[in-house]
Amino acid sequence: MNTPNLLIKRSIKSIASIAKARVGFPSLDSGSVNVLAYHRVVADIAKAETEAFYGLSVSSETFRRHCAMLKKAYDVVSLETAMYFLSGERRVKRPLAVITFDDGYLDFYEEAFPILNEFGLPATNFLPTDCIGQDKPLAHDRIYWLLKQAFERKISIENVLKKAGIAPTKNRLKLTEAFVYLQHDLREKVIAELESELGEFAEYPREYQLLNWEQVREMSRKGINFGGHTANHVVLTLENETEMEAEIFASKKELEKQLNGEITTFAYPNGEYNAKIRQIIANAGYKVAVTTEKRINRQGADLLSLGRISLCEESTRGIGGVYSPKVAALRLSI
Repeated sequence: MNTPNLLIKRSIKSIASIAKARVGFPSLDSGSVNVLAYHRVVADIAKAETEAFYGLSVSSETFRRHCAMLKKAYDVVSLETAMYFLSGERRVKRPLAVITFDDGYLDFYEEAFPILNEFGLPATNFLPTDCIGQDKPLAHDRIYWLLKQAFERKISIENVLKKAGIAPTKNRLKLTEAFVYLQHDLREKVIAELESELGEFAEYPREYQLLNWEQVREMSRKGINFGGHTANHVVLTLENETEMEAEIFASKKELEKQLNGEITTFAYPNGEYNAKIRQIIANAGYKVAVTTEKRINRQGADLLSLGRISLCEESTRGIGGVYSPKVAALRLSI
Protein backbone atom coordinates (compact mmCIF):
# COMPACT_ATOMS: atom_id res chain seq x y z
CA MET A 1 0.00 0.00 0.00
CA ASN A 2 2.76 2.41 -0.99
CA THR A 3 0.60 5.42 -1.78
CA PRO A 4 2.14 8.93 -1.91
CA ASN A 5 0.38 9.88 1.35
CA LEU A 6 1.80 6.79 3.07
CA LEU A 7 5.32 7.61 1.91
CA ILE A 8 4.92 11.16 3.20
CA LYS A 9 3.78 9.89 6.60
CA ARG A 10 6.71 7.47 6.78
CA SER A 11 9.09 10.29 5.92
CA ILE A 12 7.67 12.52 8.66
CA LYS A 13 8.00 9.75 11.26
CA SER A 14 11.53 8.90 10.16
CA ILE A 15 12.74 12.50 10.16
CA ALA A 16 11.10 13.17 13.53
CA SER A 17 12.66 10.06 15.06
CA ILE A 18 16.14 10.94 13.79
CA ALA A 19 15.84 14.55 14.96
CA LYS A 20 14.24 13.36 18.21
CA ALA A 21 11.47 15.86 17.56
CA ARG A 22 8.04 15.21 19.03
CA VAL A 23 6.02 17.66 16.94
CA GLY A 24 2.64 16.02 16.49
CA PHE A 25 3.57 13.08 18.71
CA PRO A 26 2.60 12.83 22.42
CA SER A 27 5.51 13.40 24.81
CA LEU A 28 6.35 11.44 27.93
CA ASP A 29 7.14 12.71 31.41
CA SER A 30 7.58 11.15 34.82
CA GLY A 31 4.33 9.86 36.26
CA SER A 32 2.40 9.90 32.99
CA VAL A 33 0.26 7.00 31.80
CA ASN A 34 0.59 5.90 28.18
CA VAL A 35 -2.38 3.71 27.21
CA LEU A 36 -1.64 1.79 24.01
CA ALA A 37 -4.33 0.34 21.75
CA TYR A 38 -3.97 -2.71 19.51
CA HIS A 39 -6.50 -4.90 17.69
CA ARG A 40 -4.83 -7.91 16.11
CA VAL A 41 -1.42 -9.60 16.42
CA VAL A 42 -0.79 -11.83 13.41
CA ALA A 43 1.80 -14.32 12.22
CA ASP A 44 1.44 -13.29 8.57
CA ILE A 45 1.30 -9.50 8.32
CA ALA A 46 1.34 -9.44 4.51
CA LYS A 47 -1.78 -11.60 4.40
CA ALA A 48 -3.51 -9.56 7.11
CA GLU A 49 -2.84 -6.26 5.37
CA THR A 50 -4.36 -7.69 2.19
CA GLU A 51 -7.41 -9.38 3.68
CA ALA A 52 -8.32 -7.18 6.64
CA PHE A 53 -9.39 -3.59 7.23
CA TYR A 54 -6.27 -1.43 7.08
CA GLY A 55 -4.64 -0.34 10.34
CA LEU A 56 -5.87 -3.14 12.62
CA SER A 57 -2.95 -5.59 12.50
CA VAL A 58 0.58 -5.79 13.86
CA SER A 59 2.95 -8.71 13.29
CA SER A 60 3.92 -11.00 16.15
CA GLU A 61 7.56 -10.00 15.60
CA THR A 62 6.81 -6.30 15.85
CA PHE A 63 4.54 -6.75 18.88
CA ARG A 64 7.33 -8.66 20.63
CA ARG A 65 9.69 -5.76 19.92
CA HIS A 66 7.13 -3.30 21.30
CA CYS A 67 6.76 -5.36 24.48
CA ALA A 68 10.53 -5.46 25.00
CA MET A 69 10.79 -1.68 24.62
CA LEU A 70 7.81 -1.02 26.86
CA LYS A 71 9.09 -3.27 29.63
CA LYS A 72 12.42 -1.44 29.63
CA ALA A 73 11.05 2.11 29.53
CA TYR A 74 7.89 1.83 31.64
CA ASP A 75 6.25 0.14 34.55
CA VAL A 76 3.63 -1.76 32.54
CA VAL A 77 0.51 -2.09 34.66
CA SER A 78 -3.15 -3.01 34.30
CA LEU A 79 -5.68 -0.34 33.44
CA GLU A 80 -7.19 -0.79 36.89
CA THR A 81 -3.82 -0.11 38.55
CA ALA A 82 -3.27 2.96 36.39
CA MET A 83 -6.68 4.23 37.51
CA TYR A 84 -5.50 4.51 41.10
CA PHE A 85 -2.55 6.66 40.04
CA LEU A 86 -4.61 8.87 37.76
CA SER A 87 -7.17 9.45 40.52
CA GLY A 88 -4.38 10.49 42.91
CA GLU A 89 -4.63 7.47 45.20
CA ARG A 90 -1.09 6.27 44.40
CA ARG A 91 2.22 7.87 43.47
CA VAL A 92 4.81 6.46 41.11
CA LYS A 93 8.34 7.43 40.14
CA ARG A 94 8.44 5.94 36.64
CA PRO A 95 6.03 6.51 33.77
CA LEU A 96 3.31 3.87 33.41
CA ALA A 97 2.17 2.04 30.29
CA VAL A 98 -1.06 0.12 29.79
CA ILE A 99 -1.51 -2.37 26.94
CA THR A 100 -5.06 -2.67 25.62
CA PHE A 101 -6.71 -4.59 22.79
CA ASP A 102 -10.08 -4.01 21.20
CA ASP A 103 -12.57 -6.51 19.73
CA GLY A 104 -11.49 -9.90 21.13
CA TYR A 105 -9.92 -11.46 18.05
CA LEU A 106 -8.86 -15.10 18.29
CA ASP A 107 -5.30 -14.17 17.37
CA PHE A 108 -5.03 -12.40 20.73
CA TYR A 109 -5.15 -15.87 22.30
CA GLU A 110 -2.94 -17.49 19.67
CA GLU A 111 -0.29 -14.80 19.15
CA ALA A 112 -0.45 -11.91 21.64
CA PHE A 113 -1.17 -13.85 24.84
CA PRO A 114 1.99 -16.02 24.61
CA ILE A 115 4.13 -12.92 23.99
CA LEU A 116 2.59 -11.06 26.92
CA ASN A 117 3.29 -14.12 29.10
CA GLU A 118 6.86 -14.26 27.81
CA PHE A 119 7.48 -10.73 29.09
CA GLY A 120 5.25 -10.99 32.14
CA LEU A 121 3.07 -8.10 31.00
CA PRO A 122 -0.60 -7.47 31.80
CA ALA A 123 -3.16 -6.35 29.22
CA THR A 124 -6.85 -5.56 28.92
CA ASN A 125 -9.00 -6.81 26.03
CA PHE A 126 -12.32 -5.08 25.38
CA LEU A 127 -14.99 -7.50 24.14
CA PRO A 128 -18.17 -7.03 22.06
CA THR A 129 -19.96 -9.65 24.15
CA ASP A 130 -22.72 -10.80 21.75
CA CYS A 131 -20.05 -11.62 19.16
CA ILE A 132 -17.81 -13.74 21.41
CA GLY A 133 -17.98 -17.44 20.59
CA GLN A 134 -20.04 -16.79 17.46
CA ASP A 135 -19.23 -17.72 13.85
CA LYS A 136 -20.19 -14.31 12.48
CA PRO A 137 -17.26 -11.85 12.19
CA LEU A 138 -17.49 -8.23 13.31
CA ALA A 139 -19.33 -5.85 11.00
CA HIS A 140 -16.25 -3.97 9.79
CA ASP A 141 -14.57 -7.25 8.78
CA ARG A 142 -17.65 -8.53 6.96
CA ILE A 143 -18.07 -5.23 5.14
CA TYR A 144 -14.42 -5.07 4.10
CA TRP A 145 -14.43 -8.64 2.80
CA LEU A 146 -17.70 -8.25 0.89
CA LEU A 147 -16.53 -5.02 -0.75
CA LYS A 148 -13.22 -6.66 -1.62
CA GLN A 149 -15.10 -9.48 -3.36
CA ALA A 150 -17.38 -7.02 -5.16
CA PHE A 151 -14.47 -4.91 -6.44
CA GLU A 152 -12.43 -7.91 -7.55
CA ARG A 153 -15.36 -9.57 -9.31
CA LYS A 154 -16.59 -6.25 -10.73
CA ILE A 155 -20.07 -6.72 -9.25
CA SER A 156 -22.19 -3.58 -9.07
CA ILE A 157 -23.44 -2.63 -5.60
CA GLU A 158 -25.07 0.65 -6.63
CA ASN A 159 -28.51 -0.48 -5.39
CA VAL A 160 -27.10 -1.25 -1.95
CA LEU A 161 -25.29 2.09 -1.82
CA LYS A 162 -28.48 3.97 -2.71
CA LYS A 163 -30.49 2.22 0.02
CA ALA A 164 -27.76 3.01 2.55
CA GLY A 165 -27.44 6.62 1.40
CA ILE A 166 -23.74 6.19 0.62
CA ALA A 167 -22.08 7.95 -2.30
CA PRO A 168 -20.22 5.66 -4.72
CA THR A 169 -16.40 5.73 -4.63
CA LYS A 170 -13.58 3.56 -5.90
CA ASN A 171 -11.75 3.92 -2.58
CA ARG A 172 -12.57 0.66 -0.77
CA LEU A 173 -11.29 1.86 2.60
CA LYS A 174 -13.47 4.98 2.54
CA LEU A 175 -16.44 2.92 1.40
CA THR A 176 -15.89 0.42 4.21
CA GLU A 177 -15.78 3.23 6.75
CA ALA A 178 -19.00 4.72 5.36
CA PHE A 179 -20.76 1.36 5.83
CA VAL A 180 -19.31 0.97 9.34
CA TYR A 181 -20.75 4.35 10.32
CA LEU A 182 -24.34 3.26 9.84
CA GLN A 183 -26.81 2.73 12.66
CA HIS A 184 -26.56 -0.90 13.80
CA ASP A 185 -29.87 -2.29 12.47
CA LEU A 186 -29.41 -0.56 9.09
CA ARG A 187 -25.80 -1.75 8.92
CA GLU A 188 -26.85 -5.38 9.42
CA LYS A 189 -29.53 -5.07 6.71
CA VAL A 190 -26.99 -3.57 4.32
CA ILE A 191 -24.51 -6.38 5.02
CA ALA A 192 -27.23 -8.95 4.33
CA GLU A 193 -28.01 -7.21 1.03
CA LEU A 194 -24.32 -7.20 0.08
CA GLU A 195 -24.13 -10.92 0.80
CA SER A 196 -27.21 -11.45 -1.37
CA GLU A 197 -25.81 -9.36 -4.23
CA LEU A 198 -22.58 -11.35 -4.20
CA GLY A 199 -24.31 -14.72 -4.14
CA GLU A 200 -21.72 -17.46 -3.70
CA PHE A 201 -18.93 -15.30 -2.29
CA ALA A 202 -15.82 -16.79 -0.69
CA GLU A 203 -16.19 -17.58 3.00
CA TYR A 204 -15.01 -15.03 5.50
CA PRO A 205 -11.35 -15.64 6.39
CA ARG A 206 -10.63 -17.66 9.53
CA GLU A 207 -8.48 -14.73 10.68
CA TYR A 208 -11.67 -12.76 11.39
CA GLN A 209 -12.66 -15.26 14.08
CA LEU A 210 -13.16 -14.03 17.64
CA LEU A 211 -12.42 -15.59 21.01
CA ASN A 212 -14.79 -17.96 22.76
CA TRP A 213 -15.72 -17.73 26.43
CA GLU A 214 -13.60 -20.69 27.47
CA GLN A 215 -10.50 -18.94 26.10
CA VAL A 216 -11.54 -15.69 27.79
CA ARG A 217 -11.90 -17.43 31.15
CA GLU A 218 -8.55 -19.21 30.75
CA MET A 219 -6.74 -15.93 30.07
CA SER A 220 -8.61 -14.19 32.89
CA ARG A 221 -7.18 -16.78 35.30
CA LYS A 222 -3.71 -16.02 33.95
CA GLY A 223 -3.59 -12.27 34.37
CA ILE A 224 -5.44 -10.85 31.37
CA ASN A 225 -8.22 -8.39 32.17
CA PHE A 226 -11.36 -7.90 30.12
CA GLY A 227 -13.61 -4.90 29.66
CA GLY A 228 -16.81 -3.84 27.94
CA HIS A 229 -17.04 -2.82 24.29
CA THR A 230 -20.84 -2.89 23.87
CA ALA A 231 -22.74 -6.04 22.96
CA ASN A 232 -22.58 -5.69 19.16
CA HIS A 233 -19.72 -3.25 18.51
CA VAL A 234 -22.12 -0.46 17.61
CA VAL A 235 -21.09 3.15 17.04
CA LEU A 236 -22.85 4.48 20.12
CA THR A 237 -23.28 8.06 18.86
CA LEU A 238 -25.50 6.74 16.04
CA GLU A 239 -27.93 4.94 18.36
CA ASN A 240 -30.89 6.28 20.32
CA GLU A 241 -30.66 6.45 24.10
CA THR A 242 -32.56 3.20 24.65
CA GLU A 243 -30.15 1.30 22.38
CA MET A 244 -27.13 2.99 23.95
CA GLU A 245 -28.19 1.81 27.39
CA ALA A 246 -29.05 -1.69 26.18
CA GLU A 247 -25.67 -2.15 24.47
CA ILE A 248 -23.67 -0.81 27.41
CA PHE A 249 -25.53 -2.54 30.23
CA ALA A 250 -25.88 -5.87 28.40
CA SER A 251 -22.15 -6.00 27.71
CA LYS A 252 -21.27 -5.46 31.36
CA LYS A 253 -23.84 -7.98 32.59
CA GLU A 254 -22.59 -10.72 30.24
CA LEU A 255 -18.94 -10.14 31.11
CA GLU A 256 -19.65 -10.29 34.83
CA LYS A 257 -21.69 -13.47 34.35
CA GLN A 258 -18.99 -15.19 32.28
CA LEU A 259 -16.06 -14.09 34.48
CA ASN A 260 -17.87 -14.15 37.81
CA GLY A 261 -16.56 -10.77 38.93
CA GLU A 262 -16.99 -7.03 38.64
CA ILE A 263 -16.08 -5.41 35.31
CA THR A 264 -14.92 -1.81 35.66
CA THR A 265 -13.34 -0.88 32.29
CA PHE A 266 -14.85 0.06 28.94
CA ALA A 267 -13.66 1.10 25.47
CA TYR A 268 -15.88 3.23 23.23
CA PRO A 269 -16.22 1.43 19.86
CA ASN A 270 -14.47 3.45 17.14
CA GLY A 271 -13.65 5.90 19.94
CA GLU A 272 -17.03 7.61 19.51
CA TYR A 273 -18.74 9.06 22.58
CA ASN A 274 -20.41 12.19 23.93
CA ALA A 275 -21.54 13.54 27.29
CA LYS A 276 -24.71 11.44 27.29
CA ILE A 277 -22.84 8.23 26.52
CA ARG A 278 -20.25 9.06 29.16
CA GLN A 279 -23.06 9.42 31.72
CA ILE A 280 -24.58 6.06 30.76
CA ILE A 281 -21.14 4.47 31.17
CA ALA A 282 -20.94 5.94 34.67
CA ASN A 283 -24.49 4.82 35.48
CA ALA A 284 -23.61 1.28 34.40
CA GLY A 285 -20.86 1.19 37.01
CA TYR A 286 -17.79 1.45 34.83
CA LYS A 287 -14.93 3.29 36.52
CA VAL A 288 -12.56 3.73 33.56
CA ALA A 289 -13.29 4.24 29.85
CA VAL A 290 -10.85 4.75 27.01
CA THR A 291 -11.17 6.65 23.76
CA THR A 292 -9.06 6.76 20.60
CA GLU A 293 -7.99 10.34 21.30
CA LYS A 294 -4.22 10.49 20.83
CA ARG A 295 -2.77 11.78 24.09
CA ILE A 296 -0.79 10.75 27.17
CA ASN A 297 -2.76 10.71 30.44
CA ARG A 298 -1.70 12.47 33.63
CA GLN A 299 -3.01 12.69 37.19
CA GLY A 300 -6.38 14.36 37.33
CA ALA A 301 -7.40 13.11 33.86
CA ASP A 302 -11.07 12.27 33.31
CA LEU A 303 -11.16 8.53 34.00
CA LEU A 304 -14.11 8.06 31.65
CA SER A 305 -12.37 9.57 28.61
CA LEU A 306 -8.73 8.49 28.75
CA GLY A 307 -6.57 8.96 25.68
CA ARG A 308 -4.87 6.08 23.86
CA ILE A 309 -2.14 5.72 21.27
CA SER A 310 -3.36 3.37 18.52
CA LEU A 311 -0.76 1.10 16.95
CA CYS A 312 -0.53 -1.22 13.96
CA GLU A 313 2.31 -2.55 11.81
CA GLU A 314 2.51 0.66 9.81
CA SER A 315 2.85 2.76 12.97
CA THR A 316 6.47 1.77 13.54
CA ARG A 317 7.68 1.43 9.95
CA GLY A 318 10.30 3.85 8.74
CA ILE A 319 10.75 5.46 5.35
CA GLY A 320 11.90 2.16 3.85
CA GLY A 321 8.63 0.47 4.73
CA VAL A 322 10.15 -1.85 7.35
CA TYR A 323 10.24 -1.79 11.15
CA SER A 324 12.34 1.07 12.54
CA PRO A 325 13.51 1.03 16.21
CA LYS A 326 13.76 4.82 16.17
CA VAL A 327 10.25 5.29 14.82
CA ALA A 328 9.02 2.70 17.33
CA ALA A 329 10.60 4.69 20.18
CA LEU A 330 8.87 7.82 18.87
CA ARG A 331 5.46 6.18 18.59
CA LEU A 332 5.76 4.44 21.97
CA SER A 333 6.75 7.77 23.53
CA ILE A 334 10.08 6.46 24.77
